[in-house]
Amino acid sequence: MTDRQQLQHLFQFDLWSTGILARLYMEKEPFYEQEPVLSQLSHIINAQNIWFDRLFPHHSQESSQQAWERFSAKDLYPKAKESTRKWIDFIADHEVDLDVIITYQSSTGHTYINSIRQICHHLIIHGQHHRAQISLFLKNSDIVPPPMDYIHYARTHHPDPAAN
Repeated sequence: MTDRQQLQHLFQFDLWSTGILARLYMEKEPFYEQEPVLSQLSHIINAQNIWFDRLFPHHSQESSQQAWERFSAKDLYPKAKESTRKWIDFIADHEVDLDVIITYQSSTGHTYINSIRQICHHLIIHGQHHRAQISLFLKNSDIVPPPMDYIHYARTHHPDPAAN
């Protein structure tokens, strides 16, 4: 598997995980901590879109999307799929140098520099961080969190990556 394929694979894993939680949310609602779950799931998607806009500040329309803007439960998976597709297609473009350094401003207005590859890894780890928080909200609502560790995805979707 090439570096690009590995990053795409991780974005697919991210979407798979978000999809599991979006379906569980709709199946179990109403429940005690459903608002924070919806907020966290929406935030994962929003962050992907915000970071994508940072890569193309002159080509995208000014994003009015806020980091904690909430989507409706029925929009979670379609929005996640749309966001993931943008990243997977971008990574697939062999003219894109994943190690190029970009300069961007954070939501607090500070200027930073990172490579596209670092940003991609950040997004995957960021999603897992918030899905761990979601698992706690689910437990607080007496809902057993589904298995979403990477290995569960790998076992069911790509049992032997070396074969690719």
